[in-house]
Amino acid sequence: MTSSDDLFQPLSSEELDELEDFLLLDTHDDKSMTLDMLDGFFAALAVGPSLIGPSEWLPMVLDVEGEGPPSFSSPEQAARMTGLIVRYMNSIVSVFDADPDSYVPLFDQCVFGDPEEEDLAVKAWSLGFILGMELRWDDWLPVFEAVNEEGDAEVHLLTPIFLLSGTDENMPELKDEEREAWRELIPESVSSLYRYWLPSRAQQ
Repeated sequence: MTSSDDLFQPLSSEELDELEDFLLLDTHDDKSMTLDMLDGFFAALAVGPSLIGPSEWLPMVLDVEGEGPPSFSSPEQAARMTGLIVRYMNSIVSVFDADPDSYVPLFDQCVFGDPEEEDLAVKAWSLGFILGMELRWDDWLPVFEAVNEEGDAEVHLLTPIFLLSGTDENMPELKDEEREAWRELIPESVSSLYRYWLPSRAQQ
């Protein structure tokens, strides 16, 4: 197996734990993404209209504002963690390429200690997705005006993500049953966005 092949190997549960522990290190000064946010961020990059390389998105993993290059304690740590992060991104892309309907966000693969922890994970995922959109916001704009064959506005595909992110301060707080209903729509919304933007990505 070549090193190139290695970068397309899905992370094991132990490697996911290792990556999560790294992202939570105090040395990142609370600027790094959480694992749930990273999962949403990579989902947006995987399904969006533009192909974006690691040199652009990697700095945001350890600093959501992307103000500087990633910082590591040693060359060995840099190689190890960069490899895990790239493999994680590649594994999400592979899911959509193989079967968009099989995508399951990280928060639906985990067991949580309490409802608040679960809600925070969903919110982090949604915020990560929006961060991914913001890397190419102008390229995403057509979806806000598009209408599908049934006459439905395609922007509705983004509604669950924006509502669950809590970014709109003018929106009333969602009730538990509303939050659960919107959350259940996320996998379908994301797979539909993948199909919507597929022609755009194919031309790049």
